[in-house]
Amino acid sequence: MPDQPQQPDPFEILGLDPEPTAPAGARSEAAGSSAEAAPERAPAPAPAPAIDGDDGWDDADFVEVRTGSTRGGGRRWGLALLGLLVVLVLVIGAGVVWARSQIDPGNPGEVVAFTIPAGSTTSDIASSLADKKIITNPTVFEWYLRLNRIDANFQAGDYDGLRVSSSMGDVVDVLKAGPVPPKPVSFLVREGLWESETRQLILDKFPGMDPAALDAALAGTHPSLQPAGSNDLEGFLFPATYQVPPDKTSDPQALVDQMVKAFDATSATTGLPDATATLKGEGVKTTITPYQALIVASMIEAEAKVPSDRPKIARVIYNRLAMGMSLGFDTTVVYALQDRKAPLTQAQLDLDSPFNTRKFTGLPPTPINSPGQASIEAALHPATGDWLYFVLCQEDGSQCFSTNQSDFNRDVADAKARGIF
Repeated sequence: MPDQPQQPDPFEILGLDPEPTAPAGARSEAAGSSAEAAPERAPAPAPAPAIDGDDGWDDADFVEVRTGSTRGGGRRWGLALLGLLVVLVLVIGAGVVWARSQIDPGNPGEVVAFTIPAGSTTSDIASSLADKKIITNPTVFEWYLRLNRIDANFQAGDYDGLRVSSSMGDVVDVLKAGPVPPKPVSFLVREGLWESETRQLILDKFPGMDPAALDAALAGTHPSLQPAGSNDLEGFLFPATYQVPPDKTSDPQALVDQMVKAFDATSATTGLPDATATLKGEGVKTTITPYQALIVASMIEAEAKVPSDRPKIARVIYNRLAMGMSLGFDTTVVYALQDRKAPLTQAQLDLDSPFNTRKFTGLPPTPINSPGQASIEAALHPATGDWLYFVLCQEDGSQCFSTNQSDFNRDVADAKARGIF
């Protein structure tokens, strides 16, 4: 009998291991039974095996083959990735909003003084700005500078225009503009101070100034109206408020020059260099030099308490000089003593000094203080009158003027009775 074709093994086709086989005895028994039923009949050709459909194959003869489909798992992974992306976007968005709030918090507040000390680093500057509440976050500020490629080499010094809760852009604009120029030191010299008092005031105000250097500057400076051979600046240190540059606070010559320059300007404004001609036009009979007019102005400054009395006191001085009388000003004796304590004793009033205008006639040899512009103008433009005396007679400092000794004595007695002095 011809050989029957060998049937293909479906397990081999799918690359699977076959199911466990039945016991050998069972197969032989089945085969034997078949042989006995038809010993002479050739077996019919077996149909070709089919994989799908009702083909007679027992489902038990096959195993489930998984094709590796991830449709369900892929969907789950996609949803997870989408959720992660949403969270990431929200986090980034929140970070952007927060960063913007740090960069520009809005509604700047009050102006804050800010100083960058010499040698400060970018971190130092950022921390100082945050400490002053000018910016909200020093770290964000440093990143702002880096990301915007801003040169953070800001100059040391004082800055104006920075405010609480400023935007970082505005802060950078102010810092890039540089510090404001150093503020000058304000220095007030009042009218009527002696040169010795002004000298001490300078040393008190500017402790870095060398006293010996100041003395040299005072002795070595010579205004145009100063008499030849004199090194006395009494009367020439003009009373005013001075603005001294920070780099000049230890420079005595610069300060003295500034004060003398102010005097020269006032002298020119008032016409002091033309005093001789001016006073002749005012009816003054004695020839008065510009320097002598400055001396008269200093005496007016020492005596006058109200502005209206200044021209009258000037006329008293000129009338007495014309008559050859002693001027009799106690303030000149006080200057000679360099002691403002009152009252003067008789011994002091008898002081043998050219400044003692009770004892010696004529003007004292130098001014007795630094007069202001009003007293200089009064010395150049005296009031019209025949007065020879005056005495303090009112609580507001006004003087009573008289033309004779009798009226003067009456004014003195009346002022004392009213407790004026």
